[in-house]
Amino acid sequence: MLAVLAIPLWLAGDRLGVIVALRIPASDLALAFVPTAAALVLEAWRSGWRAPLALLARAADIRAIGRGRWLAATLMLAPLLYLATWAIMALAGGQGAPTLSATRLALLFALFLVLAAGEEVGWTGYALDPLQRRWGALGASLILAVPWWLGHLPSMQAVGATAADIAWWALAAPALRILFTWLYNGTGGALASAVIFHALLNLSRIATYPAAGPHYDPRYQAVGSAVAALAAALVVLRVPSLLRRPQ
Repeated sequence: MLAVLAIPLWLAGDRLGVIVALRIPASDLALAFVPTAAALVLEAWRSGWRAPLALLARAADIRAIGRGRWLAATLMLAPLLYLATWAIMALAGGQGAPTLSATRLALLFALFLVLAAGEEVGWTGYALDPLQRRWGALGASLILAVPWWLGHLPSMQAVGATAADIAWWALAAPALRILFTWLYNGTGGALASAVIFHALLNLSRIATYPAAGPHYDPRYQAVGSAVAALAAALVVLRVPSLLRRPQ
């Protein structure tokens, strides 16, 4: 079902062009909702029309995240990952971070929240728990990373990503899905944590990576992927109990 919904949008990507400021194809604004659209159809078919509404409500239930360290982790993890990337690149002589106004950041965050919900209601809200029950948290994260990685390839090619960019994304995708699962399980299954984390990943990338075009530095993809992989490795090796789904 994912392919049926996504392929027409991928084919339309060339006609719609690229949003240069965000470094994404315009078709991604629709593609972001493909995982959720598929999830809602399948949930309605399996459990009736009320089930999709309950799934959507979970995405907006910020109170489910709770307070304390898990709220802090949800809000701070993505900015810290990209600040670490920016700091490493600054030491290596990379381009400076773009200058963005507070108003633009707020508007982008609102946009990214909507787009993140379009993905995570499907990936995390619908697919993660059944996969965890069968394959465990780590296995589920790695399984979800495959379609997530593949789904981004047409978009990466549309903005001129190199083979090296795509290879580094193959490292980042499973690493980030592990972090999604860690936050989701740590908050007791709060779907809103995955939505907020995803939105902050996109916002932090825009705020720290150089702009598209001549200012884009592909080394950011490599360093950012390595930083995400290190964070995921720390989760898996140092706190494996936090990666297990609460019973």
